[in-house]
Amino acid sequence: MLRAAVAVWMPDAIVWPDGERYERVAINLLEGKGFGSLEDNRLSVPTQPLLIAAVYSVFGQNYLALRIFFAVVGAATCVLGYVLTKRLFGANAAIIAGVLLTVYPYFIYLSAIFEYPQTFFVFVMALFFLLLFRFLESSRKSTLLLSGLALGVGVLSVPTVLIFVPFVFLHLLSRSLAEVRTRTLILLVAIAIPVGTWSIRNYFAYDKFILVNAAAGYNFWIANNETYYRYGKEAVTPPCARGYEDTAFCKQYRALPETVRSRGLTENQAILAQEAASWNNGLQFIRESPTAFALLIVKRFLRLWSPIPDAVHRGGAHVGAVRDVISIASYVPVLILAIWGAVLTIDRWRRLMPIYTYFLALTATYCVFMPTTRYRLPLDFFLIVFAAVGVAYWWERMTRSDRGRLPGREKQA
Repeated sequence: MLRAAVAVWMPDAIVWPDGERYERVAINLLEGKGFGSLEDNRLSVPTQPLLIAAVYSVFGQNYLALRIFFAVVGAATCVLGYVLTKRLFGANAAIIAGVLLTVYPYFIYLSAIFEYPQTFFVFVMALFFLLLFRFLESSRKSTLLLSGLALGVGVLSVPTVLIFVPFVFLHLLSRSLAEVRTRTLILLVAIAIPVGTWSIRNYFAYDKFILVNAAAGYNFWIANNETYYRYGKEAVTPPCARGYEDTAFCKQYRALPETVRSRGLTENQAILAQEAASWNNGLQFIRESPTAFALLIVKRFLRLWSPIPDAVHRGGAHVGAVRDVISIASYVPVLILAIWGAVLTIDRWRRLMPIYTYFLALTATYCVFMPTTRYRLPLDFFLIVFAAVGVAYWWERMTRSDRGRLPGREKQA
């Protein structure tokens, strides 16, 4: 109900610019044109336009229906959070986690928008972790297969999670070499079913191996250049924004397509050449300015975990002091409680290692690439799980203390 209310409150239009790209690909699908050109998909992921197309096929081009659909996905994620927390930490922590996930303002808003894939990604990754922990307890191969499928779909939703995939294989180690081989093969096949299918599709469509999309080099460059170092995210997202037209990055950004076109390449070849050049530009900045790069890593780490949202917006309901106050008042207590919950559960570190490496992989990646608040929200899911452990600990201590005092009070009475 909370998510649906925000969905109804949202304007009947695309609010965030990425939504235009995903909708364009979704319409291509509905019109029988497939996913469209590489230009349409170079910065996109396949799951989001598929979901949009599915909703449009039933309700027509209806933004409210889209928002309600993703509100339902967000609500289902709260249920998965409850089930996962119950498996890891017990019923009391599970109830608290479910409630916190339900009322967390970041997730309420995220679940009411369709412009970004994070809502579906958080759902899929919650399902993956639930299945993974079930497998680690039961060793059922079918459960491992399903968890791998969920992880593969997660890769097609937010490709950054590819950095986490090698860690997952490490968590499958056992004393039996034959068992390790079997587990590795099952997980590899499971991940390859969705990811490999999409990669094969890309090869036949663009005559080039592209695992998910052609965006990594571009994202690496916009996060590693002199302009971003000096002026921040507003100077590079979107590129050449008003007031930053004469920055070094903007001049390079404008010149790059012309340089590539002068080589007489096809459209797809030109896009891939720009992607390769973007990698080179970012690496050149690192080589020439290692101190600035090191400082950027620290700044990006702090930016990722900042309580104040940093989205570059168009104005309206997404900005202002009220938004910042709500963000700080909800995120800071969760972060503090999560740290406390992590301390309380340190004796279970072996069992919780998949969650720790998930934090490590995503945090390290966003310290090199550009961080933003919505990229952190998949980790906020587990912050809330650990925060629930902290709250449950205090609640259980209070109730035990009250029970201990009751007999004394009754005797005095």
